Amino acid sequence: MSDDPGELAEQVSAVLRHLVLLLRRTTAGQPVTSQQYSVLGSLERGPRRMTELAEEHAVQLPTMTVQINRLEDAGLVARGSDPADARVRTVELTDEGRRRLLAVRQARIGHLSQELAALSAQERAALRDALPVLAKLGKTQ
Repeated sequence: MSDDPGELAEQVSAVLRHLVLLLRRTTAGQPVTSQQYSVLGSLERGPRRMTELAEEHAVQLPTMTVQINRLEDAGLVARGSDPADARVRTVELTDEGRRRLLAVRQARIGHLSQELAALSAQERAALRDALPVLAKLGKTQ
């Protein structure tokens, strides 16, 4: 295997794409898209400003507004106001949104657990050892 960062980036990108598709299959056919589940996950720790959500998900504010409108229509999020500035609109999970997010997370973890169980103990250990490096990649900007 090459130590070239460009080649490694290509390989990491291909593997991550495959893993994302694997996890998305667990929610295929549901009325909420994987992108919308990602937005629900962003709301898990509490209310967020629309502008923060748009920035986090790398979309324009009108695109995020459409996603939030759909999630609100489905009863998964509710809008509110920022206590520090009443002009600012926030979004938060409803109880149903939190329940649905947990169900999807459990389904994904269950599916991934089955895939991991098919690996050897040595392969699982190698993956476990790689997790800190992958987490570090995810935190760089």
